[in-house]
Amino acid sequence: MIEAKNISFRYGSRSALDGVSLKVEDGEFAAILGANGAGKSTLLKVMSGYLKPSPGEILINGCPASKMSPAKLAKERAVLEQESLLSSDYTVLETVLLGRYAFSPFAADDAEGRTIALAAIKSAGLEGFEDRLYTQLSGGEKRRVQLARAICQIGKDPCKKILFLDEPSAGLDPAHAHAAMAAAKKLSQNGCSIVAILHDANLAAEYADKIALLKSGEILAFGAPENIITAELMEKTYSARCEIIKNGKNKFVHFPKA
Repeated sequence: MIEAKNISFRYGSRSALDGVSLKVEDGEFAAILGANGAGKSTLLKVMSGYLKPSPGEILINGCPASKMSPAKLAKERAVLEQESLLSSDYTVLETVLLGRYAFSPFAADDAEGRTIALAAIKSAGLEGFEDRLYTQLSGGEKRRVQLARAICQIGKDPCKKILFLDEPSAGLDPAHAHAAMAAAKKLSQNGCSIVAILHDANLAAEYADKIALLKSGEILAFGAPENIITAELMEKTYSARCEIIKNGKNKFVHFPKA
């Protein structure tokens, strides 16, 4: 379980978050939607412990994140950041094994760690990539490797763990975007709390249990997709005209040209 309690954050004189409260239970998949500059990545960084709120508090499984060491945090949660600066000539398997460092500095020689890493590689649709060099992959392939690294960090028992995803579908084709979301959904079904920043409202509606709409650093709405994915709320969130297209039991978000 991850809970943000009345958190705010500023970059100098600019307010990025203002009194945000958000709670994601064990096994719940929460998506965060919002326009560029709404504060989504800042919210994820604060909730995952990279940034400290002022004021406010983050609770991870009931424990204040401010009182947890970096090593303890690494065992409780994993983070897929928006960008990775990794440039070393590691293989895909070696890169994914970095997710086990908090549990074993010698993960490459740890049989259990390798088993977990190989399972994570499979879940990210990267079977057969194990010996390929990370630096020689496409942008989308690198994104999937980093997703596998985060899944590897969650480990074989995801219950009560937390996975933060900053734009997990960015740079991925539709098939791999759905595969990435399905991998995260499977973790949530096994007790892991998922907090994912997404730009695609349709992906959020399909996979998330709850959706938070963030605008100008504040939560505009938070709830089940059927209550959040409405033309009115989408227009308020993105300041753009929105249409909800119904197709049988499904509905799709469409932003027509102005």
